[in-house]
Amino acid sequence: MELNNSTIKSVKPGITLHDSRFRGLQLRAFKGRTSFYLYYRTRDGKERRPKLGDYPTIKLAQARDNAREMLALVAQGKDPMGDLKTTRVAPNMKELCEKYLAEYAPRKKSAITDQININTHILPFLGKMRVKDIDIPDIEALHKSMSDYPTSANRVRSLCSKIFNLAEKWKYRERYTNPCFQVTRYPEKKRRRYMTPKEAEKISKGLTKYKDTNPEAVAFIYLLIFTGARKGEIANARWEWLDGNKLNLPDSKTGAKTIHLPQQAIDIINSLPRYKETIVGIKDPTRLWRKIRSEAGCTDLRLNDLRHSFASAGITAGLTLPQIGELLGHSDSRTTSRYAHLVDDMAATAANETANILDNLLS
Repeated sequence: MELNNSTIKSVKPGITLHDSRFRGLQLRAFKGRTSFYLYYRTRDGKERRPKLGDYPTIKLAQARDNAREMLALVAQGKDPMGDLKTTRVAPNMKELCEKYLAEYAPRKKSAITDQININTHILPFLGKMRVKDIDIPDIEALHKSMSDYPTSANRVRSLCSKIFNLAEKWKYRERYTNPCFQVTRYPEKKRRRYMTPKEAEKISKGLTKYKDTNPEAVAFIYLLIFTGARKGEIANARWEWLDGNKLNLPDSKTGAKTIHLPQQAIDIINSLPRYKETIVGIKDPTRLWRKIRSEAGCTDLRLNDLRHSFASAGITAGLTLPQIGELLGHSDSRTTSRYAHLVDDMAATAANETANILDNLLS
């Protein structure tokens, strides 16, 4: 039957009329309401009957126009009703971040840092936006808001990129639509901070001061100084991984790694009790370190700078960059190249000393 205004007005509740003029268009009459629907099948055979609207809120001509637009999408292999359902259940950024923190972040060592960055930076900017609607300008605005802290801004950008990659995997966004890819990172100035001889003397006094009241944290800091190891490597090191003067880590940031222990480190380890699974027995000596560096007058010296100081001492001792990289567990020689300037400084000093000797001979 071809639908027209007369048949629409006279239809009784419980009756469904099919428009012979427009295939798939239906009129359903209910008690107190008459509505237009469209029937179609997707390419994979799913049946759909989306509601187009109530009569007379939309007229017959408008219902046919809406049906025509929808069927044009179906002809292209799309599923308008399925897309609509996806839109209705699509999460906002807050919900996506909650899923990330619950299902993915716990396996990362930086889980706490991720949560701080999400709560402090990402959610205030993007929290209420639907994941599928976030685009490059939104990420650029977030990145720009942190321009005074370029390193932190780049870390947040990387975190966002990971979250959006997972959003694609979880089908909250289409594939290859990560809005972070075209947001340019800020240039970062590599930090070059080493413990000076005067600072080392004061830090040594501080470690001696707290040796009896906080022995585990003091031992932790000494091991960082004498091995150049990462904080997480010392925190997780187990007694069973000890093999003479070696500490064999089954896993680290760059995979399996052997830490070569000098006698100073071995003496420290031998002084520790063996009633805990890990050698030092604690996860983080940062609280004591902050107190010691404050008393030593070097509040900007980080625990990670002790690793740089180890590399500097190694170069002073005559080690090459590849040897330094092996001791530090660098998987990429480009990481070790940050210490190349120290080699240059050593070479310049040696050249000057050699020239002075020759100059004295010539004189």
